[in-house]
Amino acid sequence: MFLAFFAILSFADEGMWLPEQLPEIGPAWAERGLEIDPETLADPLQAPLGAIVSLGFCSASFVSPDGLIATNHHCVEGFLQYNSSAEANRHRDGYLATSRDEELPVGPAGRLWVVEKIEDVTDAMLARVRPRMKDSRRNARLEEAEKRLIADCEMQENRRCRVTAYDGGGTFRLITSVEIKDVRLVYAPPMSVGQFGGEIDNWMWPRQSGDFALLRAYVSPEGRAVPHAENNEPFRPPHWLRVNPEGASPESFVMIAGYPGRTRRHARARSLRWMAEDYLPLQRDVLQEIIAILDGHAGGDPEAAARLGAPISRLKNALKNSDGLLAGLARGGLLEAKQAREDEVLAWVDADRARARRWRASLDAQDELIAREQDDALKELVLTWAGRSADLLGVTTQAVRWAQNRPKPDIQREIGYQDRDLERTRQRFEAMERTLHLPSDRDVFEAILTRYRALPDGGRIAALDAFIDDQGGVSETIELLYADPSLAKTEARLALLDLELEDLRASDDPWVQLALAIEIWAGPRREARKADAGAHQRLDPVWFDALNLWTREQGRVLYQDANSTLRLTLGHVEGYSPEDGLFALPQTTVAGLLAKRGPVPFDLPERVVAHAEGSRQSRFVDPALGDVPVNFLTTLDITGGNSGSAVLDGQGRLVGLAFDGNWESIASDWVFLPGLTRAICVDVRYLGWVLDGTPGSDALLKELGLHEDPS
Repeated sequence: MFLAFFAILSFADEGMWLPEQLPEIGPAWAERGLEIDPETLADPLQAPLGAIVSLGFCSASFVSPDGLIATNHHCVEGFLQYNSSAEANRHRDGYLATSRDEELPVGPAGRLWVVEKIEDVTDAMLARVRPRMKDSRRNARLEEAEKRLIADCEMQENRRCRVTAYDGGGTFRLITSVEIKDVRLVYAPPMSVGQFGGEIDNWMWPRQSGDFALLRAYVSPEGRAVPHAENNEPFRPPHWLRVNPEGASPESFVMIAGYPGRTRRHARARSLRWMAEDYLPLQRDVLQEIIAILDGHAGGDPEAAARLGAPISRLKNALKNSDGLLAGLARGGLLEAKQAREDEVLAWVDADRARARRWRASLDAQDELIAREQDDALKELVLTWAGRSADLLGVTTQAVRWAQNRPKPDIQREIGYQDRDLERTRQRFEAMERTLHLPSDRDVFEAILTRYRALPDGGRIAALDAFIDDQGGVSETIELLYADPSLAKTEARLALLDLELEDLRASDDPWVQLALAIEIWAGPRREARKADAGAHQRLDPVWFDALNLWTREQGRVLYQDANSTLRLTLGHVEGYSPEDGLFALPQTTVAGLLAKRGPVPFDLPERVVAHAEGSRQSRFVDPALGDVPVNFLTTLDITGGNSGSAVLDGQGRLVGLAFDGNWESIASDWVFLPGLTRAICVDVRYLGWVLDGTPGSDALLKELGLHEDPS
């Protein structure tokens, strides 16, 4: 039932392709540098794609038969933070395990997913769905089918399964993964290397960032995926990438294999205009306020700096992304171009009576649904940030939801609150022992509640207002909540998960009472969203179907929007012209790194500076550059979730890791910009060079195949 693609191809580097599409588009790419048989790339379970794995929020890849994993430095920030304190700030200083015994557990929430099976389950998902069914009922039937498929799949030991929608929700696949629960930190450079340039250079070119890190997967001596234990052994993956020590060079063919999160390129034009004009400006204001508060705490307290480093980086990245998206959408009439394309598709629908009967009413209904959802979402944005900004509110909200769902049979519980989810919830509660920072949490939540109280009546929650009023106002509410909260202790948080709903209602803990007040509003809102989800499953495939057939008539292939499943994108190492009269070269070097050196965030460890004195004599020198390459630009099409993705040459060997896009590409989640969109990658030779200057790294260099050739 999956989309049938056609043979006349566009040569633009746009597209996050499903592996099974490679036999169709591969012949054209073979003329541009692809050396692997496209049929080989069509199988995601065989080499080289079988070496590509997911951390859940970033991509990664096996790079040795002993379970060594390569990903980005910024992808392991949370793991570094978990292992940091004021005395040993590994988030700031980095870490190197000089032996397997020194490899550090990344924490109970650390996971690695290795896909082992992909099945088309469209018939099973839609078996009990009827065309004239109410949307709420449609969603319930789909959820029930999804839960049964997952439950049956997870009867296998140590498997994590998920159902993913394609074709706008018209088709479905069941993805089965081995869930590795013992992931350990092997190597991460200091922050000043791993994220050289910080937020100033984020999304910018030229770039000199050592955004790489190494992890290792462990399993039991019997090969079972079990939680961390001292006697666990390195996982032996069925496939791993070989490293090409020559890296990447200008104009060479490259491809990225990874797990891009979400793109909205096939969304309706109304969605893009709303993001640009309404949602993003308000989100920017909220992010700026939160970041200022966290920076204030981290700047004056070493313990706060250790605990807040990772969330500050995430928030600053989100802020810069919002800024870039706004700037990108304002550039060159992109909103108008998006609307023009949609108008063209709709005119094509209307030009044929059969097409109009088949699609037009549903497309109009979809547009109306989107408009209504946008009104609700804008009202709830500040409320959403209220839930995200207070860790203890997140704990109690989760406890309430678990108490609501626990009495039901497992198959009837909400997704996220089944038996399969309890272990991970407990692990998140435990991990807060090392990440919770009450002083900053307090200040952020007070700022968000103040924003909330400034909303008009239609945007507020009556029960939440009553709770605040009962305390005497926002300041008094904050004082009550943060006066030595018992839930700051791990034991109290875990105990909360075992309470029944009646116990929670009888609790005098103010955080529990706050969560219950919010739930009075949140429960009905969730039910309304379920009906909306059913409407989307009914209407969205219609738009995708129309768009696909229209694209076919244009003589082009339609790729799917990214949905956190394995994708390939193909292109070349290539610079670009960011504006009239300028051209950005596609590589940077250690010499450029030293030239940019200065105050934070452009500081460097003295060890790296000393090592750089001999960089031109290093075995990692690019002969054409006369220096060690650091980062390179590619025409590859990526988005969030691609961080840590393997950059492969035409033979499928590792030449780098993708870690960012350029400023001009930020809007490409919505509208791809040919000629301007670039993915920024770190060259494997820079990884080798930095490791080579790090005492105790010989074993890792050898394992990567980057050691000095004895001959």
